Parts: sequence; C-alpha cells; structure tokens
Amino acid sequence: MPEYFPNISPDSAKHQSDQSPRLLDWSVMLAKWTEYAQAAAALPAGAEGPRWRHCVSPIITMQALIAALGEMDELPRAHRSVLVDAAAALLHIQLEVIHEAWSGELIPDSIGELIHESQQAVADAQRLGTEWRVIDERIEAPNLLPIAEMMIEAGFRGDLFAARPGAALFRGAPLAFFRPGLNSNLPEGCESADVIGPRQCYRQIDDVTGAPVRDLVTGPDDPLQPGQPLLTPLITNGVLAPDTPGPTPVKILEPLPVVEFD
Repeated sequence: MPEYFPNISPDSAKHQSDQSPRLLDWSVMLAKWTEYAQAAAALPAGAEGPRWRHCVSPIITMQALIAALGEMDELPRAHRSVLVDAAAALLHIQLEVIHEAWSGELIPDSIGELIHESQQAVADAQRLGTEWRVIDERIEAPNLLPIAEMMIEAGFRGDLFAARPGAALFRGAPLAFFRPGLNSNLPEGCESADVIGPRQCYRQIDDVTGAPVRDLVTGPDDPLQPGQPLLTPLITNGVLAPDTPGPTPVKILEPLPVVEFD
C-alpha cells in the first residue's frame, strides 16, 4: 500500500486490544478506517492516486467483513446463515469495484492479500457448523435418521454428517456435524461445539493384527487418511442421502485413543 496510507492491517486493531472488550476493538478499527479515509483525500491526482481513491470504500468494507465474520460466534446459530450470505454478496460487489479500478493493471500485493483474507473469511464462515463431540469415555452412535427426517420436514436445507448407528465412539471423536449450525438436544455423553467442518474421524487398523488401534480426526482441508471414515453424509443440501451399506460395526473392548491430525 502507498506509504501515505496508515497501516490498517485486519489484525492491527485486534493485537492492540486482545485483553479488551470487543467494543473497544471496533472503536480502534473505526479510528483506523477514519484515518485511512482522510489519507485518501491527500492522494496525488496523477499516477495511481485515482485507483487507490476508488478502492478506499472496498478496502474498508473488506476489513469490516473480516472483523464481523471473526465474531460470528457471538450471533445465535439460527441467524448466522443470513450474515454469511450477506457477506458473500457484499464481498462480490467490492471485488467488482477493485477489478474495475485496476483494469489492465496488476492489483497491488497489499490489496491482493486483503482480497485473499476476505475470501478465506467468507469460505470459513460458509463451512462453520455445529459438531456433536463425544465427552464420555465411550458411547454407541445413535441412529440419527429420525432426527434427519424431522429436520428436513421442518425446512432444514443444509448438510448433516453422522457416524453410522452402533459404531463405538470414544472421547474427543465427532459424532455428527450440522451445517448451518443449529441448537438441538444433545445425545447423552456429547457436547456441542462450533467448528469449521465437517471433520472426519478415521478408524485406523494395525496392518499385522487387523485390530483397530486409534481414531484420527481430520479437518476439512486435511488430506485423506488411511482407515475407515466413521462419518457419512445423512443430509446433503436439504435432501436425505441415499442409504449406502457400510461395514458392520466392530466390537471394540478397550477404548481407542482419539488423536487430532497434525
């Protein structure tokens, strides 16, 4: 960004007030954005000045989008999908303005980085959902098909991934993932958490004995892993997934360690 612009990195305000109320975070960012807008008025008429002036509003808007989406966990789950849709539409408009301003020219690296951060923030928000996670030492996965059918009848148009009924699950393993997130009565032995997902749980087998040795939990961007994936789609875009036969659940006498992919 030109040297006559103040530093308005998306993280600059956050770093200054990590221990402060979020209202103060927004106040600091607002001050930075005001300073930025004032600096735009002093841009030279020639060279790239008009291009940068044209991008003042999109730059501030993308900064605000990143900050707002970073606090989406403060909203009730039922309201989050509206925010995400609005953020995606608003970002699209800002990108059109920026590409128009720099038509025929390379977009500066600083704006390109901000575009990437904004797109990543929207993508992460679109993948945010509710995970049911095992907190007991062991549970048997319940049959969530009746819940899935009731959700669809009630108008649910998202996705649901769930472990197959009867599968043994151990502390730390995901049982189910709903996107968009929702509030619901939890199965016994589970807790609810907001995660970017769906996460998958692979039951890994010893090559020599053929016995299960651990469950490996991976995120949506992690590579595929060896082992049996325990979660399968139950609802996709509001439509009940066709029933596909899976392996018969193996009886496991001792709890398996559940580890996160690193």
